[in-house]
Amino acid sequence: MRLHIGINVNTRVPILYPQAYPERDLLALAETVEAEGYDSVWVGDSMFQKSRLEALTTLAALAMRTQRVQLGTAAIIAPLRNPTWLAMSWATLDRLAEGRTILGVCVGAERPQPGVTGEFEAAGANVKTRGQVMTEQLDIIRRLWAGQPFDFAGTHHTLHGVRSELRPQQEPAPPIWIASNPHVGNLSPRLRARMAQRVVDHADGWMTCTASPDEYRQCWGEIQDCARQADRDPATLTPGYQMLCHIDNDRAKAKTIGVRFVNDYYHSTYQSLDEARWGEDPYGTAEDCAQAIHALAEAGCQAFVVRFAAEDQQEQLRRFTADVLPAFR
Repeated sequence: MRLHIGINVNTRVPILYPQAYPERDLLALAETVEAEGYDSVWVGDSMFQKSRLEALTTLAALAMRTQRVQLGTAAIIAPLRNPTWLAMSWATLDRLAEGRTILGVCVGAERPQPGVTGEFEAAGANVKTRGQVMTEQLDIIRRLWAGQPFDFAGTHHTLHGVRSELRPQQEPAPPIWIASNPHVGNLSPRLRARMAQRVVDHADGWMTCTASPDEYRQCWGEIQDCARQADRDPATLTPGYQMLCHIDNDRAKAKTIGVRFVNDYYHSTYQSLDEARWGEDPYGTAEDCAQAIHALAEAGCQAFVVRFAAEDQQEQLRRFTADVLPAFR
């Protein structure tokens, strides 16, 4: 089975474990990912709640160190950014990368803490309207990339006679993937339908995480149904999944390292990965990992972004490349 498989080179790990994974190793890892035949390289996003190297700056550096792999974000928290600057920055990146980018966006999430400035507050954004804001942003970004003058009168953004001569290299535009998790939080059918509609109306792909195969199949099915109702061919959408994993022949050891990594990464105190839904992903043998990918592929997934729960990112990539990747090549 030939799947699109990319690697998240993890821009947070140099902050958490700088001795084990400094920035030069992150850049080198991306070069190895390309040399080993993977399809793409990805980075995450956050302002300061999960501090990391800034996404677009890092991708610009990676564009200079790679030639073939696609470069993507999993995923940029769009409502924290001005859509005009995001459009211009991404167009620049796409030109520097010679048309190899995938813009992955999400609405983000935040639990405000009394007396602590959150990322949405710091960005001057309203967490309660983030879905509406991102929908408008994606419309603005696509219009700016088109290079034609336009007006925009939305609830959250207003533009008059705007035109940008800076266009991305990809025609008609770089693909946009929306990352969302409809299976998390007991969301109402109405909200799930709205999330599916946003993907159909504004995206070229969809990505999620922490989903069982059954949950993935249901969510992807809802998006496909929505596409058909909108007279859009579901085949024009790429279904993706970001998978967290740790490979070790000792499953207990893999799970222990996984819990510690998640707690460091998310400032949490989980006793088990299942408490945070991360237990849906594989922590164990290479066979466990391959089986998890197969199960999600059977549920409809076509593109995987693999993220390693480890200080030693190089060793995890080596094991995945040697023992998992061949099953999908």
